Amino acid sequence: MGFCDVIVVGGGIIGTASAHFLSKRGHKVQILEQAAIPNPLGSSGDHAQAFPLTHGKDTFYTDLAVKAQALWRDLQHDTHQELLLQNGVLELATGDGAYEESCFQALTDLKLPVQKLNQAQLRERYRMLRVRGFKFGVFHQGGGMVWVKKAAELFAKATEKSGGRAEGGVRIVKVLKDKTGIQGVQDSKGKVWRSQNYVFAPGAWTRELLADVGLPLTVTKQECLYLRPPCNQGRYRPAHFPIISIRSKGMQCFPVHIHGFMKVSHMRKGVLSRSPGTEAVPDKDFEKKCRGFLKDLFQDLSNFADLEGRVAHFTRTPDGDFILDRLPGLANGWLATGFSGAACTFAPLVGQLVSQLVSGEKPVLNLHRFRIGRLRLRPKR
Repeated sequence: MGFCDVIVVGGGIIGTASAHFLSKRGHKVQILEQAAIPNPLGSSGDHAQAFPLTHGKDTFYTDLAVKAQALWRDLQHDTHQELLLQNGVLELATGDGAYEESCFQALTDLKLPVQKLNQAQLRERYRMLRVRGFKFGVFHQGGGMVWVKKAAELFAKATEKSGGRAEGGVRIVKVLKDKTGIQGVQDSKGKVWRSQNYVFAPGAWTRELLADVGLPLTVTKQECLYLRPPCNQGRYRPAHFPIISIRSKGMQCFPVHIHGFMKVSHMRKGVLSRSPGTEAVPDKDFEKKCRGFLKDLFQDLSNFADLEGRVAHFTRTPDGDFILDRLPGLANGWLATGFSGAACTFAPLVGQLVSQLVSGEKPVLNLHRFRIGRLRLRPKR
């Protein structure tokens, strides 16, 4: 047996958060990641990801986000690092605005601070915004964005500080098991890594690594573009500019945050990806779509020259709920996957839950909704 009692396969935000909370419970943890930590082709490799409290009328996920928010704040206090920037989220409604109305009602029912803004109020508060065409906006200050890459790196360093290890460049290709459980994981060079317990959080590479389980997962290519505003950068900084989300257009816009760049990302389910390790640059059509989106929304941003794009890969389940459960028939193996790009929102909560499961404690939440058994498995023979 190796030096550790838990191996975590996957060094993204879920894997590193799990390792951190396991370390806090006294476990010796080893993180194994095939690329850098975090993987630049995963959702955790981006500088920032949105942290919304709104999830339509599904108050279950809103409640989870509130619990995760408290843990993010605790982590900030303990580390003296800003990890969650609460500059607010503005949901703009077109058409009947049914989704945005349900978001407003859900936050109201949970007694969370929320504002419903009409066109005149939107125009007064966000003078850079072209509000014509929007029925209303729903603003909640509790939302914002997570510095996801920074957080994953911090979790990994904290694990090492607690006596664990975080190793990049280790691609796990095989899970060795028998009737008693997992006996080890083998990397692409043939080395076998052994421990008492194993947590799998490999994101977009889950289906490939655990092919014999037959998980009905899909991986989508999600594109984003970083651009530098040609003028008036101050009005697009977080103090004045929230995350702007337009569900009907499938787009969201972030404030200026990294080296003077803003971010525009695709919210809708992207095209299916069969080779997540090879797609790193957005299509030209996406750049064209971003230009049109920004031209319609902001007069200042109709012309920009400095830009760069990136591609992340999101793992999805058929019903949209993620997986957090013991692997079928394996007493010492657990799986956390299928977060559909929301891993950064729930990471500390999931990390806490993983640490409770591995430690044999009763989780703080009922995890029935996240059980593998709800899915139809198709094991590879």
